[in-house]
Amino acid sequence: MIRSARFTPEEWETVQQRAATAGLSPSRFLRSVALGSPLGRRVNAEAVHALNRVGVNLNNLIRLATRTAQPFVASEVTDLLTQLRERLRDLL
Repeated sequence: MIRSARFTPEEWETVQQRAATAGLSPSRFLRSVALGSPLGRRVNAEAVHALNRVGVNLNNLIRLATRTAQPFVASEVTDLLTQLRERLRDLL
């Protein structure tokens, strides 16, 4: 069923901006807000890629620490890598 609503140009611009921020179309954004549905989280692909690169670097540090017989450094970095992977899973 199609229903219409009236917006001023400024109001419509705000709706479009908020919808884009939520990663939704304006119509889906308006339905979600009107019906009290959660908007969900928008995943920033660039941020996920950057965090993934951090993980790659941490993994390289673990290898280096293991090769140079620095078990405490390897252990600390392994813990950090585990935390990073958990956060990435939460984002996705």
